[in-house]
Amino acid sequence: MSVDLVNELVIAARGGQASDRGRVALPALARILTVDPPSVERLIEGDVPGFTALAHRLYDAFREAHAGNVDQVAGRLNALLAEHPAHPHLAKEDGRWRLHHHPADADLIPMWTAICSESLARMVGDGHVDRLGTCEDGACGRVFIDLSKNASRRFCSTRCQNRAKAAAFRNRKAAGSS
Repeated sequence: MSVDLVNELVIAARGGQASDRGRVALPALARILTVDPPSVERLIEGDVPGFTALAHRLYDAFREAHAGNVDQVAGRLNALLAEHPAHPHLAKEDGRWRLHHHPADADLIPMWTAICSESLARMVGDGHVDRLGTCEDGACGRVFIDLSKNASRRFCSTRCQNRAKAAAFRNRKAAGSS
């Protein structure tokens, strides 16, 4: 969820015109929130600025993690948790108990702020801050969570990895022919 918010509302939005961002962001938010249909039902255009602000704050945490600044990551996540504390509770949905990380009556943005910040904080607390990545393709900047066995992922996608390798190859070839 955090990755999708950042990549859709921060990274992808950089390319659009400021006047178009709100119109583009609402369908993107609806797509992201499909993991929780009641959230999609509650989503309104007025929620876009709050989700965008959350995405920027999460992006800052990913950038700090990429730079190896664990203390700053923890500080940023602690600030989010202080503003929107997680309140884990069990809720029965479709006959099945599920763990939620937000107050039962939370508004949409505080609810998702608690969910996203708590899940990233759990990764930091479990010693996996190195799994929070930012694509090393300079033209990209998307974020990801590294789920590889050896925590060696450097790119958000194979496409970015291939683009970076091809550019490096062209640079080596050009340097060799000079």
